[in-house]
Amino acid sequence: MKWTKYWWLVIVAMLVSTLAVFAVHDEAQGPEKFGRYEFKKQDKKAATDECDAGGKPGPEFVPTVRDKEPNLALLKDAKPEASSQLEGWCPRRHCIEYLNDGFYNNCRSWIIGAIPGWAQIDIGDVANVNRVYFGSDHSQGFLDRTSADFDILVATSKADPNSDANTWKKVYTHKGDPISKTTEFTFKDVEARWLRLHIRTNGGARVDEIEIYGGRDPMDVEPQGKLTTTWAEVKTE
Repeated sequence: MKWTKYWWLVIVAMLVSTLAVFAVHDEAQGPEKFGRYEFKKQDKKAATDECDAGGKPGPEFVPTVRDKEPNLALLKDAKPEASSQLEGWCPRRHCIEYLNDGFYNNCRSWIIGAIPGWAQIDIGDVANVNRVYFGSDHSQGFLDRTSADFDILVATSKADPNSDANTWKKVYTHKGDPISKTTEFTFKDVEARWLRLHIRTNGGARVDEIEIYGGRDPMDVEPQGKLTTTWAEVKTE
C-alpha cells in the first residue's frame, strides 16, 4: 500500500514535468486593423485543422499589435520569400508562407533547405523599422533547429537574391547562443521595404514567425526618390 502511494506520486510528478516542457500561451487574437494598418486574416480553426502538430502544441496567435505598434510582417499585403524550404512537408508543416501567416509553433513554421540561405518579408512599402521578433518554436515543444549565426538585412529598392549585394544594409549580426524562444532584436531606426534573415550555419534552422516593428506609425516616412527643387534650379522666363 505504501509503495502504491509513492508510485502515484512519481506518476503525477512525471506528468507535471512533461506538461511544463510546452509553454502554451493561448494569446488572444489581436485587432484586424490599427489606424490605417490592416492585417492578414488569422483563422485559427483553419490553421489548426491543417496542422500536423505531431503531438506538440498547435497554432497560437501572433500579435498584430505589440506595445501599441503594428506588426508590419502581418500587414494584409506583406509577402514572404525564402531561398529554400525543407522538402516533403509543406503544406502540413514548414512552408515559406508560414513565415508571416500569423501563427506560432512548429506546424506553422518554415525550415530552411540549403545552408547558407535566407528568409525575408516584403512589407509592401517603405517603412521605418527598428526591431524584429523571431524564434524556432514559440511553445518550446521542439528545441532543435535553432539559429545561432545570422544577419538581419534591410533593403528599400530591390530584394537581390544575393545577400552580399550593395542594395542590402546589415542592421544586426548574431553569432552566439542559439535562438530557440521568440526573441526580440533591436537596432537603430532604418527605412526598409524588405527585411531578411540571412542564416549562415545550423542545418535545418526553423523560424516559426517573423515579426517586424518600427513605431506607432512606421509608414509615415518620406517617399523614396522624391524630387526636390532648389532655388538655383528655378528658371524664370
